[in-house]
Amino acid sequence: MRNKNNFILLVVVFFVLSSVSASSEPLLSGECSLSISMINQEPYPAIPGEYVDVVFQVSGVASNQCDGALFELIQSYPFSLDDDNGLRILDDSTYIKDYDSDWMIAYKIRVDEDALDGTSTLKIHYTPGTSNLDSYVEKTFDIEIEDSRTSFDAVIQETTASETAIAIANIGKYTANSVVVRIPEQDYFKATSTSGQMVGNLEAGDYTVVNFALTKLPSKDQETSLKFDIYYTDGLGLRRTVNMEIPMGSESNSLPNNISVDYQEFGGRNMPRTNSNNTYLTLAIIILGLGLVFLLYKKKRKKIKNIFKKFKRNSNTNQNENLNEPTWVKHQKEGVKGK
Repeated sequence: MRNKNNFILLVVVFFVLSSVSASSEPLLSGECSLSISMINQEPYPAIPGEYVDVVFQVSGVASNQCDGALFELIQSYPFSLDDDNGLRILDDSTYIKDYDSDWMIAYKIRVDEDALDGTSTLKIHYTPGTSNLDSYVEKTFDIEIEDSRTSFDAVIQETTASETAIAIANIGKYTANSVVVRIPEQDYFKATSTSGQMVGNLEAGDYTVVNFALTKLPSKDQETSLKFDIYYTDGLGLRRTVNMEIPMGSESNSLPNNISVDYQEFGGRNMPRTNSNNTYLTLAIIILGLGLVFLLYKKKRKKIKNIFKKFKRNSNTNQNENLNEPTWVKHQKEGVKGK
């Protein structure tokens, strides 16, 4: 009896499961099943301060149960869009029965310049239909970020009348490859020989020295700055440029001017005018030199005068002594001399 009851129970369960399966199969086949995947990121990894191109693949939109789809990229730090519009509408006009259709959606995304190295999350929202996104599914994708740029520091190591030596250090975390240093056109200085030098590779923490023959251009400014550009290739193979500027100040006084006389408008005519600072310096040196020569001459003249006075005093003394000698002493001296 028990076995019979168990058999009947199994038959009932079988029919229940069969009816559920039969009723659910059409429901599942009629649902809109969307599948989202990110199939490309360029460059990889993404670089802070630049763009990254991403491509998403959306599958299942072709189902007649979907009636199209809405797809939106959510802008959140460190990602943003220039047009501030991440919404894409996928209509069902391309639906063909019994054929699958995949949509490709591309975005050009800006990465914040202060983004940290590592993995950041990119969010998207999507939903079947093209009416609204009030009800949506959220999906996230990992975007790898790495800052391959490096940074530099520089100082004027030495300045002479013929050359200026610039010491350049790679103070960043990455190697700078194929480094070239160039002197561009600028207001205060001009490269008179070569305007560029090839340095080679500069690893993190290393430094090098480049030398340029510079001419200081005429300027009324006392404090001047030297501009130069550093070109290098980063670890991702991208060619980068760093613009640098170093205050020259008093060091530039030793550089030659390519124009010794400039002109100012005076009384309707162009009158020549020398550089006032150089003129004052030259006059000061001349006056100082003349003063020194005068002091030396005066000191030497006084010394010579004292020698003559002493000699004259000694001569007078000897003459007086000779006049006071007795006659017999004089005769005795003359007799000795005669012998």
